[in-house]
Amino acid sequence: MSNITFTRIDAKGPGAMGLQPALHDPADVILDGAKAPHALTAFSDAENVLTAGVWQCDAGTLKLSDLPIHEVCVLIEGEVVITSEDGRSDHYKAGDAFILHKGFSGTWHMPVATKKYSVVYCG
Repeated sequence: MSNITFTRIDAKGPGAMGLQPALHDPADVILDGAKAPHALTAFSDAENVLTAGVWQCDAGTLKLSDLPIHEVCVLIEGEVVITSEDGRSDHYKAGDAFILHKGFSGTWHMPVATKKYSVVYCG
């Protein structure tokens, strides 16, 4: 029998009790709004190289500089407009999936409150 297991990631938090207040990444700069992030870490490996969970925040804009991680995002609710420093932009809505690559610099704009599943690789 295998010791490998699986984990459900509940977008409403454990037992639908909600997500916990969280802090923005220290490198992120709040340009507008985005004052109340909440999160749940559902999985983290022993070395904290790979994590998975849920993140939500009210409407607003963050400036990201030289992102130190790779992040896979699947939007559950809301919208995100990501714009790179060179002006390339894309608009994502609930149900969309995308990857933010390590080294990315630009803006993360949420015109409305947004919630996402997130898998982060720090290697």
